[in-house]
Amino acid sequence: MSISSLAALCALLPLALGPLPTAETNITAKLCGGGFAEIPIKHKSPPAPPCHAKACHAGSCRKRFDLAQ
Repeated sequence: MSISSLAALCALLPLALGPLPTAETNITAKLCGGGFAEIPIKHKSPPAPPCHAKACHAGSCRKRFDLAQ
């Protein structure tokens, strides 16, 4: 195995592993009375992929012009 192919495999390694999970994080806010409040941050879930089984809505409901006029 040559050095260039080894470098290429090392470059593709992050793609094979995917994104690493992130830790749950909190915001710590100082209150006026002297205490602290922790606010949890929720991560958004990725949006669902579009469903391609549905029919296209753009075709049949448009008004058609009468070209004979």
